Amino acid sequence: MELSKFATYFHISADELLDPWLVGAKEVELLDADVNKDFKFNTEKLRQLVLYLLEKCGGQPNFGETVLYKLLYFIDFDSFENLGKPITGMNYVKLQFGPAPQIKQFQTVIDEMKEKKEIKIFFQDYHGLKQKRYIALTESSLKDFSAQEKDVVDEVVDRLSSMSATQIEAYSHGDVPWQVTSSKGVISYDLVVDRDPPYTKKDYWQMWQDAAGRDTLKDLGPISKEDYDYYENLCLKKEK
Repeated sequence: MELSKFATYFHISADELLDPWLVGAKEVELLDADVNKDFKFNTEKLRQLVLYLLEKCGGQPNFGETVLYKLLYFIDFDSFENLGKPITGMNYVKLQFGPAPQIKQFQTVIDEMKEKKEIKIFFQDYHGLKQKRYIALTESSLKDFSAQEKDVVDEVVDRLSSMSATQIEAYSHGDVPWQVTSSKGVISYDLVVDRDPPYTKKDYWQMWQDAAGRDTLKDLGPISKEDYDYYENLCLKKEK
């Protein structure tokens, strides 16, 4: 059942359905302890990233907790794919309605931000349902973010932030890392190598073929010009 239909049927919001406290994600803390163990969770970067996303998108009517969860997921996984490391290092869990932050990591930071009056959280009516929204009460600082990390954040915001909760949920279901992870399991960052377009701009199959070809040529050693011309002409014929 689609997220919007499910929410309407039970007269609750999509954000409430995705809230890890309501879907039993507390048990997830005990699962997959070794997944992503090489990455340190950077609480300060998550704090600043949340504030930045609220500055950029918080005024949009669609921007509830559901959209926030998905933007964080795609920012971290796109960063790992393109830069070799996630921005926050936070774990994400496979839930029925898409990836969501691991509750112990995410909620600890959010609670601290509320206590310091850096954010405010409230519910409002949105198309007849309750929507959980966040408001920034202080400015973000991305001084610890590299230029490349900022580019990843802005690219994800430009590409996905206008989607509704239902749209971004459906989009996240097409991402291979979410698809192949077991229910309530921690999603491995390493799974980005199995991504397909539009979730990646890289052709991993071609990269693998190129690498295999280089290894083969290395094993063969130097070849004569006559052999080189022969194989070049053969390739040109195939392209025609």
